Amino acid sequence: MLLDNLDDYRYWRDKKLANAPTQLSDCIVEIQNPFKLSNAEKNKITSLCQKGNFALFQIQPVDQYDEAIISVNTQLGLKDFDQHLFVKTGGLAHITQSDKKDQGEFIPYTDKNLGWHTDGYYNAIEQRIRAFSLFCVEPAAQGGVNEWVDPQMMYLLLREDNLDVVKALTHPEAMSIPEHKVDGKVRRATSTGPVFFIDEPTNELSMRYTQRKKNIDFLDSLEIKQAVEHLDALLNTTTDYHFEHLMQTGQGLLCNNVLHKRNAFTDDKDNPRLLLRGRYFNRIE
Repeated sequence: MLLDNLDDYRYWRDKKLANAPTQLSDCIVEIQNPFKLSNAEKNKITSLCQKGNFALFQIQPVDQYDEAIISVNTQLGLKDFDQHLFVKTGGLAHITQSDKKDQGEFIPYTDKNLGWHTDGYYNAIEQRIRAFSLFCVEPAAQGGVNEWVDPQMMYLLLREDNLDVVKALTHPEAMSIPEHKVDGKVRRATSTGPVFFIDEPTNELSMRYTQRKKNIDFLDSLEIKQAVEHLDALLNTTTDYHFEHLMQTGQGLLCNNVLHKRNAFTDDKDNPRLLLRGRYFNRIE
């Protein structure tokens, strides 16, 4: 296994470093027709996702963005979507400010800072999020910049710096998310697992993590406490593998569940910020 075998790790590390993108301009795919991707467009997106686990894309204005994004995602094999509480047509959630009590308690549906996390870090193993898409219909009047980094690069950089850190973060009980109850009913059971792990169905190095401090329990050990501090310090610095971009109308991100965050924003009352997000149980292959 990659995490244990030194020769396998070195081979993977060298290949990863040789191919990892460092310039955002190299990672943008112009899509001419979202309802019929060309082979060149598909190949570039999948190649970028193999190398750095993400691709940016741009489409021309259309009447129905929901249908266009569902079509793009479906053509890339993203069909097995997460039907969570606020999903609308075809597996897409509308990420915008909400004044609804049950929705507004979740940070994505507010105008606040959203710290580093992977999507679905609280999901059970059988509902593991392996990919997501994020598409901008309307940007905020101010702010709302997205930042992201390949989790595999975080593992690589941490391991090269201190092997004990990644060993601690692969502990099977490293991070737990308590159950979520609404009106006394359990909507989601407790989720416990490692931060870094090999995802067995895909054999890919993967990650589940959040910088949130509320409703997050880390295993009570000095090693894990120090490892989380190392991870947060690395996330909060700037490396060649950190990216940031303020998406405009018609721009989107396709990825294999990269670590990401969002800055706070201010809305135009007449045209509030709106992004479409799809979460999927399979990777972009």
